[in-house]
Amino acid sequence: MDLFSGLISFWTGLVTSSLIIIQLFTASASAYLTSLSSSLDSFLASYSTETTSPPLSSPQDTSTHSNTTTPSTTVASTTTASNATTTQKTIAQKPAAAQPVASAPAPTQKTPLTPLLPPEQVNTAARASIVNILCMVQSSGSLRSISGSGVIIDARGVILTNAHIGQYFLLRDYPTKDSVSCVVRTGSPATPAYSAALLYLPLAWINENASQISAEQALGTGENDYAFLHITGPINPQAALPAAFSNIAMSGSSLDTGDQVLVAGYPAGFLDAITIERNLYATSAFTAIGQLYTFDSPTTIDVVSLGGTVVSQGGSSGGAVVRTYDGKLAGLISTATTGTTTASRDLRAITIGYINRSLTQAGKGGLVEFLSGDLVTIAANFASTLFVEEKKKLVEALSR
Repeated sequence: MDLFSGLISFWTGLVTSSLIIIQLFTASASAYLTSLSSSLDSFLASYSTETTSPPLSSPQDTSTHSNTTTPSTTVASTTTASNATTTQKTIAQKPAAAQPVASAPAPTQKTPLTPLLPPEQVNTAARASIVNILCMVQSSGSLRSISGSGVIIDARGVILTNAHIGQYFLLRDYPTKDSVSCVVRTGSPATPAYSAALLYLPLAWINENASQISAEQALGTGENDYAFLHITGPINPQAALPAAFSNIAMSGSSLDTGDQVLVAGYPAGFLDAITIERNLYATSAFTAIGQLYTFDSPTTIDVVSLGGTVVSQGGSSGGAVVRTYDGKLAGLISTATTGTTTASRDLRAITIGYINRSLTQAGKGGLVEFLSGDLVTIAANFASTLFVEEKKKLVEALSR
């Protein structure tokens, strides 16, 4: 046998061995994920506080409302869109931020699940549960006003959003008292509805990202990029808080490549400040899960790719990723890759399973334990401890 033939035989054997190892690993990881997600799902199902949602208008493409002049005071549409202008703050996916994980067989090799709900009902319920979070900065400086999204996950008025949105609640009195005002808006167009307070924002996220608070184009991976708010009162003093807020039940079941989902939020990447303040519409779109990612373990799915849709714009961060199979919240929109159009951007979301694991690691006992506590007490404890430390780090970053 000559040298060339010998090399061919060697490489053929090596490739064959590698394929066998990958197949064994995939089977093992898949079995583990199935067991883990089923356990978490049963806990979250028992906690569900989902209520009947009122109907909303049909989905509207907010890019049709961008024909007004941008005023000197700009509102940055947070997250996702990565072709930022000087008036936009964005969160873009870092290269190699998370590693791909082994996925289950392609959808064509699986028996499709029969949806438990019609798509129209999934869309209506999701859009009734999302909110717009608008934070206005009154003083001049490097800190800018922002617009983002959130999802009501509890009938008591708990909102799940991103940490890079929630951090503005830490800066209410920066640099002077009441310099930053954040309001929860609902409906289409979005109108001021509620005030809210921080329940929790991971210190790990602040430690890693505080230095980017004033960056023109912030970068992030989505790791620890979540926060919880609690609706504390109505904006209209003559109004009363509802006895139960429309909300969406969560699911910790693992998402898989090809799974059908609905994404919903308040995208504003192509809008000027006046339009964002006066004419911002909720938007939703159906899509499929693409690539799966993990932050540090091949047995967990922490981030999923959602491809490019009309929702792939700045302002969608904190929006909902809902399984069309059962209408449950499975992820939170967090980042996107760069692109000149929505179709060319890869929208990405952190999974509910990941948020549950992160809370557990932070000593909060996971989603069920965290949300089962008294909300006023949780907010007060956070305000007297982590709030102080996290605000200090952000102020230091802004003062540099």
